[in-house]
Amino acid sequence: MTSATTVATPRDDPPSDGPLLLVDQVAIGYQRQGRHVPAVEEATFEVAYGEKVMLLGPSGSGKSTILKAVGGFLRPTSGRVVLRGRDAPEPGPDRAFVFQEFDQLFPWRTILGNVSHPLKVTGSDRAGARRRAVEFLELMGLHDVLDSYPHQLSGGMKQRVAIARALAIDPLMLLMDEPFGALDAQARGRLQRELADIVTRTRVALLFVTHSIDEAVLLGDRVVVLGGRPSRVREIVDVSGLDGSDAPGFAEARQRLRALLAEEGEDLDGAVFE
Repeated sequence: MTSATTVATPRDDPPSDGPLLLVDQVAIGYQRQGRHVPAVEEATFEVAYGEKVMLLGPSGSGKSTILKAVGGFLRPTSGRVVLRGRDAPEPGPDRAFVFQEFDQLFPWRTILGNVSHPLKVTGSDRAGARRRAVEFLELMGLHDVLDSYPHQLSGGMKQRVAIARALAIDPLMLLMDEPFGALDAQARGRLQRELADIVTRTRVALLFVTHSIDEAVLLGDRVVVLGGRPSRVREIVDVSGLDGSDAPGFAEARQRLRALLAEEGEDLDGAVFE
């Protein structure tokens, strides 16, 4: 992790007249062989400024589909996605994506170049982009690999770079699609702890797709449980303050999430739901 001297840019106090994000009765479908196939039947939830909301559900339950709609890359067939009071927002720097794949970095750019490039694209001068990129790379404990290239880093370090790049543009919301799913258990646990600390320090809102019950409870304030085909919101479970397995209420929240997923026919004996 970073040295104690690195401090993320503080956010202005959020407005008090509504949530950052409203997903309101959203349905999403796609075309297959000339016919419309519904993927998400109805999804309604909110994300407050600075809140950590987890999207949990079995494969095919529409988690990534909803995330793409929030990012502005998919249009709902009905319902509304509202960001800061704006309906159907286009993709923009107020939402930053981090994906599961390790190859989301530009292989021809250095680590510093990967993080500074989007800053220059969005209007920062070269010196300002470099300063901010260095700040967030240090925040992620990457001060010693600034001049390295992605192929020289481990999977976990590549994900740190992707998170630094996302945070450096100062988004209001971080959209993460199973970013630690391809990592081994040790690296995954370490990055979960680091992400929780950094999200708290930067006060960015988090919308995070996961298959893991433990990850949802450890990282989230609330868990939106999806299920059914087409998908719908089964339940929203409050897990705020449960930042460790010894926290009061952790076992109860974990048991409730397991029960909801079991109702969807999920095999909870596998490693994902340890």
